Amino acid sequence: MLVKFPYNKELIEEIKNIPGRKYNPNERGWDIPDQFLPMAAIIIQDYYPNIADMVRDFHTITNPKPDLGNIATAKDINELDVRYSQEAVQDVKDRLRMPYDLYAYQEIAVAFLETRIQDGKGALIGDQPGLGKTIETLAWLSLNSSKLPALIITQASIKRNWYREIEKWMPDTKVQMLDQGKDILDNDADIVLINYDLIWRKKIEEQLLKRKFPVVVYDEVTSIKESSAKRTKSAKKLGRKAKFTIGLSGTPILNRPIEFYNILNLISPKQFSSHFQFGMRYCNGYHNGFGYVFKGSSHVDELREQIQPLMIRRLKNDVLTELPAKSRRTIFIDMPGKYYQDYVAAENNLIETLRGLPSGKVSDEYEDNRMWLLSKLNYLRHIVGLAKAEEAQEIIKNFVDAGEKLVVFAHHHDVMDLIDDYLTKDKISHVAVDGRTDGPARQIAIDKFQTDPDCMVFVASTAMGMGITLTAASNALFVERQWTPGIEEQMEDRLHRIGQTNAVLVHYMLIEGSLDEKMDKLVDNKRVVLDEILDGEKSRDRGESIINELLSELAK
Repeated sequence: MLVKFPYNKELIEEIKNIPGRKYNPNERGWDIPDQFLPMAAIIIQDYYPNIADMVRDFHTITNPKPDLGNIATAKDINELDVRYSQEAVQDVKDRLRMPYDLYAYQEIAVAFLETRIQDGKGALIGDQPGLGKTIETLAWLSLNSSKLPALIITQASIKRNWYREIEKWMPDTKVQMLDQGKDILDNDADIVLINYDLIWRKKIEEQLLKRKFPVVVYDEVTSIKESSAKRTKSAKKLGRKAKFTIGLSGTPILNRPIEFYNILNLISPKQFSSHFQFGMRYCNGYHNGFGYVFKGSSHVDELREQIQPLMIRRLKNDVLTELPAKSRRTIFIDMPGKYYQDYVAAENNLIETLRGLPSGKVSDEYEDNRMWLLSKLNYLRHIVGLAKAEEAQEIIKNFVDAGEKLVVFAHHHDVMDLIDDYLTKDKISHVAVDGRTDGPARQIAIDKFQTDPDCMVFVASTAMGMGITLTAASNALFVERQWTPGIEEQMEDRLHRIGQTNAVLVHYMLIEGSLDEKMDKLVDNKRVVLDEILDGEKSRDRGESIINELLSELAK
């Protein structure tokens, strides 16, 4: 479209930020590519509103597209304000064949992805942490099995969790998880899982590019925020070959726009074609004498309008009525290599000791040699705690980057210290309370977490005491498990109590195939039994039965 307006030096400088714009000296106007007319209208609005309206009208007439209405924020089909969106969601509901039901807002996200694949190169799911971006993605993939294989790129710490979720939600899908640079790609796999740290390895990258995945999913997309990083370069190569790309992130995009340029470039390459122009226009770009800096934000309203068709984002508050008051979720991880040998040696030692006991006498022998067996079991549990603390760093950072306060529960002092060291190194404002913290210091830490918006993490142990309120957070992460569900529920209820205005999401980290997973099943079974006790009568079980059951399980 040829856009003309009276000479205005400031407006001309802003028009120059539009990709592909060209000045037509014969017509004394600017030729603007059709896809950037909405951007041009926003720029012109403050100077010549009538001209801006004409630009919008022309774009609407020449680019007729179904109106999505409020699909990007609605939580229920009845809230959708246009017929096209209602029909899109109903179509998804009719076609979905998942083993478990989705929440209504998750079905809307799937419908949003369906509308995007008809209209563009990709989409961004920006739902807050805990709302189920993984499930929404898998539901869409199940609807589009003809578009498989799909490549899912994620962080190493949550790759195993993706694997378990695929097993749960898409049980007939063939999945391959790549763990090392020397792994060979299975060309028959429907879904391939890989972490960002592997995609740039030469042998892996060559295999992935050769496979040509029609769909590429980028979990925690800020992992490719640095354009010069090897992982980012490889990620973009893979995305350019894909027919459809999906970015997942709970981070508020408008707070740090530059971190999202690379994914915006992948899901809408014509619209976001220049890193430099994006940085200057939307990131308050400037030259500091050594180079250009793009750390801020500018023209936020304009950018919001640009990305609105590309992104769906709901907050907990948006879908609060659909979520239970408190829910528990599991984050499966793999054992970090540096702890693997110590863990295997300790587990084998315990198993050999248990198998040396008289058959069927585990409980009796346990009582006779309580401290001896319990020390071996606790040593194994301690190794698991240290291993999970290392993997927790990335998970905690995801919550913090999304602006979500988090309470982290652990048991051993050195596990808590390791988490504290990570937070300090990452310059994340936090407090920590355990049995070593005296009363006055404990209250100061609690008050800081509750009232200081910059204090994002509370690292807590079971020794922090009863009656403590931590309602500033609605997310909890258990790095270490307890022997009894009652103690865990007391810890959960530091968040889930009077004054809490959000649904509480409790995340339990588990190392697959370890003592950790066996312990989780026993504790959860015990929780079910306790929940069935009439009138909430408290059990006197202090964990001894779970310990005996766990020892018996290991002795098999």
